[in-house]
Amino acid sequence: MSDRWLYRAIIALYQRQTTEEQARRTTNVWNGRGYNFADAYILSSFAERLLNGCQLSAQQREVARDKLPKYSRQLTNIANHTEEN
Repeated sequence: MSDRWLYRAIIALYQRQTTEEQARRTTNVWNGRGYNFADAYILSSFAERLLNGCQLSAQQREVARDKLPKYSRQLTNIANHTEEN
């Protein structure tokens, strides 16, 4: 998985979080969108870093690569411009 793809996936999922979830780096709406509770804090921090024009360290990229496979359905829907119900 390329860094470019990784960064785009992190940001795309972050953008599916509610505004409150983004602000708090948590998940409090169980809507199947964005990050789950266990990943919300760390992946939100990565997304914010990327949106501020910074890169992720090698260790951060490794953590993200380990976490992103569980979001494959959401990422497929994003790529196909479809929504899950």
